[in-house]
Amino acid sequence: MSDPLADYRKKRDFAATPEPEPAAPVVRGNDAYVIHRHEARQLHYDLRLEHDGVLKSWAVPRGFSFDPSEKRLAVRTEDHPLEYEHFHGRIPKGQYGAGTMTIWDHGRYELVKIPTWDEAMQRGELKVQLFGRRLRGEWHLVRTQQAKNSWLLFKSKDTYAGPTRDSALGIELATAPACHVPLTTTAMRWQDEGNVASRDTDWLFEMEFEGLRTLAHKRGSAITMPSLASPPPTAIADGLAALRCHEALLDGVLVALEPNGRPTQAALAQALSGAPSKSLAFYAFDLLQWEDYDLRQLPLLDRKAALRTLVPEHARILFVDHVAGDGTALLQAIAEANLPAAIGKRATSHYTSGASPDWQRVRATPRRGSSRRSPTDALPTSEAPRWKPSNLSKVYWPAEGFTKGDLLTYYHAVADALLPHLRDRPLHLNRFPDGIDGKSFYQREVKEGSPDWVRTAPIPHDGAIVLHHVVDDLDTLLHVVNLGSIDLHPWLSRVGSLDAPDWAVLDLDPKTAPFGDVVRIARAAGKLLRGIGLRPLLKTSGKHGMHIFVPLMPGYTYDHSRMFTEAVARVLVRELPDIATVERLPDQRDGKVYLDFLQNRKSQTIVPPYAVRPVRSASVSAPLLWDELEDGDLSPQRFTIHTMQKRVAVHGDLFRKALDDRQDLLPAIAALQDVLRGR
Repeated sequence: MSDPLADYRKKRDFAATPEPEPAAPVVRGNDAYVIHRHEARQLHYDLRLEHDGVLKSWAVPRGFSFDPSEKRLAVRTEDHPLEYEHFHGRIPKGQYGAGTMTIWDHGRYELVKIPTWDEAMQRGELKVQLFGRRLRGEWHLVRTQQAKNSWLLFKSKDTYAGPTRDSALGIELATAPACHVPLTTTAMRWQDEGNVASRDTDWLFEMEFEGLRTLAHKRGSAITMPSLASPPPTAIADGLAALRCHEALLDGVLVALEPNGRPTQAALAQALSGAPSKSLAFYAFDLLQWEDYDLRQLPLLDRKAALRTLVPEHARILFVDHVAGDGTALLQAIAEANLPAAIGKRATSHYTSGASPDWQRVRATPRRGSSRRSPTDALPTSEAPRWKPSNLSKVYWPAEGFTKGDLLTYYHAVADALLPHLRDRPLHLNRFPDGIDGKSFYQREVKEGSPDWVRTAPIPHDGAIVLHHVVDDLDTLLHVVNLGSIDLHPWLSRVGSLDAPDWAVLDLDPKTAPFGDVVRIARAAGKLLRGIGLRPLLKTSGKHGMHIFVPLMPGYTYDHSRMFTEAVARVLVRELPDIATVERLPDQRDGKVYLDFLQNRKSQTIVPPYAVRPVRSASVSAPLLWDELEDGDLSPQRFTIHTMQKRVAVHGDLFRKALDDRQDLLPAIAALQDVLRGR
């Protein structure tokens, strides 16, 4: 018999590449699949299906979509050995497939509709059911006549099909264990009442519903609610059966309304007794399990994002939305409806059984007098604001006509996403009292006469103690913006640990170089960092460059982060000498992009995500998905004070992992040394 791995062996030098040298093919019957994210000359995804002792492989240039109408090209490539199922790493330059290979999804598959592999391949119609963390449901591979090895890949119209997205839930499930949550699990509940402020960026707020708290379990078409002595009402069961998955365990409340629109226990008892009721509904606010995975240890915000994708448009099954960071308006609405309270929940909390300090009940207290705003209010503010807006009609961007009021309104709108990236950090202001075309000045110290409610941090500087602003809440944020600070410049470290940065940062500064060069270098940096085992984050600077962040475990100093990013920068200059440089003097850069690793010093600052920049179009420092670098129309000017609000509403905070995905540099440094040695 011919060797199915002959092409694989022929294309690789196993003394130079870390890819596995195959043993003889062994038929395991496991039916595994793996998808690699392959950052080679062009980013693509490699779909590999186990069959007959090898991994049958297709390269998918544009990745995967859950929209059945989107058909993606898939190019049949050489078979790979089973050892490749768990391979990830950096394939050196000069080797076949050079670039970074990471495992994007992994699971098992089943053939469907066509019973045997040989028959499916002969017909050119391979239909598979995938059971993974990202990809789920039925997918079709259909051979075309356009070119040799050319196939089309697309999603079947099944339970999981839906809008364009590249994963079933749209969240990261790598840390979710593959196990089932017992239906006897005790529900999580609030422990204290009134101990969390209605304005706190660490918390989100939901309406409290009067009804029957219950878990709801879906497995296929079977629906159970453990809190009910009898099967769920048909209308509720039909709605839960329409969830976009095979199995899920939800937490929520069964609610029924009186004719006056108020939920009561009496109306619920009547509805559950079998009496006809059009007002009975299940309000779902948490997701404990999805398919084979226990989600309880994921952050609440991730669980809610996943739940939102599952809940169908159904009159009886409703997703409980939330307000993040500032529950003032929600509490006022609750009070005006004569309802009792909201539930505050810590946004990063895990789901734990029983009473938890991460859930707190917040009573709704009506404001005295009218709740209507004064006609002179030009933008939304928090309850009883401590800061005083001024000169709201002053034009800050003359060409566009954007005013100071527009700027304040934007910062109010994105505060929930922005404030966690400012909290506990000394802040430098960049003030433009007359707009971007007027004079500006950089301010470290808190000026005399600053309100006493503004938090400050005393920091030694040039032999003196200088008070710095610290922006922890909405009022302080709007106060410093009202001073004319268009953008904000926080330290990389926090008060209490000023010598220990939270991130290593590489600043890609183009000056006069084209933005396309910045994109090329960012792609290369992402490949390099992922290839040495790190999980970098990417954002635009808001002007013409980009920032690459690596969140750090505690214990690293600025010297560590600076030396590491310098080594990364020098590898990139070696790989892209025509467009990248570490030359500090602008007039000696020859039009190349400057890789600035010197930002990694104590007291240096860098604009946070969502900060507005004092440039034309009022562009914003925008977190990016790495795959967005493949968009030929990518431009920093796409992200402005008018477009960013919608982006945050759709994607949430794409930079949140900068706050909690702490990474160890030591293994990466060892791997980087191998790269520097040319291994």
